[in-house]
Amino acid sequence: MSTQQSQDEPITDRLATKFYRRYYKEAIGQLAQKYPNEQRSLEVDWRDVHKFDPDVADDLLTQPEQMRRYFEEALRMFDLSIDITLNAHIRVGNLPEEHTFYPGEFSPSEHLADYRSIRGEITKTSDVYPKIEEAAFECQLCSTLNRIPQADGDFQEPHECQGCERQGPFKVNFDQSEFVDAQKLRIKVPPELADGAGQKIDAFVEDDIAGDVTVGDRVVVSGIIHFEQETKNSQKQPKFDPYLEGCHIEIEQTDQQDLDVSSQERKRIRELADGTEGLPLDVGAQSLTTKVFGYDLEKKALILAMVSGGQIQYADGDSDRSTLNVFLIGDPGTGKSKLIDRAESIGWRTVGVTSRRATGPGLTVTAEQDDFGDGEWSLKAGAFVKANGGTVCIDELDDMDPDVRAFMLEPMSKQKINASIAGEQATFETQASVIAAGNPKHGRFDPYEPIPEQFDFRSDLLSRFDLIFTVQDVPDEESDRQLADHVLDVRDGAKRDDNLDEDEDKAEPIVDPEIFRKWIAVAKQQPNPPFESQDVKEQLRESFLEIRKLYDVSDNSPVPVTFRDLEGLVRIAEAAAKFELSETIKERHAKIATEMAGRSMQDVGKNEDGEFDADVVEVGQSKSQKDRMQTLAQAIADLTADYSDGVPREAVIEHVQEELRRDYSADRLHTDMDNMLQAGEATEPQDDHIRYLGRVA
Repeated sequence: MSTQQSQDEPITDRLATKFYRRYYKEAIGQLAQKYPNEQRSLEVDWRDVHKFDPDVADDLLTQPEQMRRYFEEALRMFDLSIDITLNAHIRVGNLPEEHTFYPGEFSPSEHLADYRSIRGEITKTSDVYPKIEEAAFECQLCSTLNRIPQADGDFQEPHECQGCERQGPFKVNFDQSEFVDAQKLRIKVPPELADGAGQKIDAFVEDDIAGDVTVGDRVVVSGIIHFEQETKNSQKQPKFDPYLEGCHIEIEQTDQQDLDVSSQERKRIRELADGTEGLPLDVGAQSLTTKVFGYDLEKKALILAMVSGGQIQYADGDSDRSTLNVFLIGDPGTGKSKLIDRAESIGWRTVGVTSRRATGPGLTVTAEQDDFGDGEWSLKAGAFVKANGGTVCIDELDDMDPDVRAFMLEPMSKQKINASIAGEQATFETQASVIAAGNPKHGRFDPYEPIPEQFDFRSDLLSRFDLIFTVQDVPDEESDRQLADHVLDVRDGAKRDDNLDEDEDKAEPIVDPEIFRKWIAVAKQQPNPPFESQDVKEQLRESFLEIRKLYDVSDNSPVPVTFRDLEGLVRIAEAAAKFELSETIKERHAKIATEMAGRSMQDVGKNEDGEFDADVVEVGQSKSQKDRMQTLAQAIADLTADYSDGVPREAVIEHVQEELRRDYSADRLHTDMDNMLQAGEATEPQDDHIRYLGRVA
């Protein structure tokens, strides 16, 4: 075999004396202290094996049964300081991505008997049941115990008694038989990635990992691919179902997040909320991620989105949404994806969505036939339903198919989804905030094109985000130097672990991630805070009205903000108060809200003339852009009869500037005509000619 050295040193000796001693000495010592009552397995990282010997690592993938025996025998041979033999399991995880699949992404026949990882969501689990490993059959004639090892498949009974050599009768002596806990798991493609019902595979796990997971958990189960032959009416069929003999489980995400906060943790959270370490939101921004330099306001916005405000129920049954939604749009390499990833890992009840693989039903609800036991059809929760009470995290929103993005509208606005199957109606709550990141339509912002025109998203989706920030990669010597120093210091400090100098210490998070997660959870559960006083309410009102009256709408000026924006201001202030565990919205919380909303308006709320214009987000075009497009359409219509194969662009521009007397630049009009073509409102019969297809207002 490839796993032997040139001097033919047995593989078990190499594993015991070199591999385990180099990589797992401390872990084995801890196992020995806890074996067998508290711990019965040693977890091994496949990548450690690969560093030790790539051939051994490859053999683990292709000859798992034999290699498992070698690794477990080597563990029994390991020289311990205490007198104990470790008959423990070796559970190998963290396989490379090329050997990790979602159900349905691989050919079972090509991977039969190989060691592979299956990633997905647990949609069904059996109860943990006793599985017999060695049955002790007692002869009813002479009382001799006949021990028969039991493998997967049919139950094996003795052919004859080892004592009297007769063929029974026998009965199982349960006290003398050996049992192990076992469980069946169903792993499916997560609903937000599934097309329809989605693919699935069943896994069987035993002993100390039976009962470790529950329905809804996102997992990676590593194990050996096997086949089981189907039967019909006791007749074997020429069809085989793949299943996984699960050996290692990694829980990537779990819904089992019942708030369990100790009194000591609550005291620490209260201290942080009271400002003992600094302004709470400043502390939160630094603790969210130290890897991404700067973007303090964006980090604070993500934190407040994860906390969100409180839902308002009115006497007539109407309600206002509680969730605060934040969208980061910007150049590649600016760290926005890292911020989304950190929010997903640190937040409470977060569900991540992979944009390119997302489907509409996967975002909302999917219908599937349950063949695990009862064979009935049922509705299964998608991403928004699973995140109810938490946050949906979406990176690269621009990569999501526009038709799929449309499925986000109902759960974001109504906070619920209505679905039906077989005549049965069901309503799913979707009180989940959304934090998303994406790129502009050209991949990177064009400094010569107005920001609002670089969005490739429907206005009805954009308008559901309370805060939208642009993140641009603009070279600047001083800020670039600070960023470079930060990246190098943080990376070097992470490698050194200890002895960080004073500057490097500043990059460390103030709050431990687990405490931070519980802080967010505690804050989310705070009652919806009212205003502390009439003065605070008036402060927020006047801030809104000052922007509202910026322009004289009688002269055809744009409307700067709408009352939808006022509701967003209140949600931000509520979230800020809840994060500080404050019973009321105070002046500083209103100030945080106006600062964040003001920055968002500066980023995406202005038209090309530098005016605040609510239409940019609300309807997808600034008022001036809309007026210009109408003028263009009128000009093309006026000239259409004069040309048989489309109107020359230059003629359109001349007509707009001279006949219609509009002071629009030629470059601007060319861009608008390009936008008409992209939107399907016009065609180009020949080069530099245009024919308008729409109706002139």
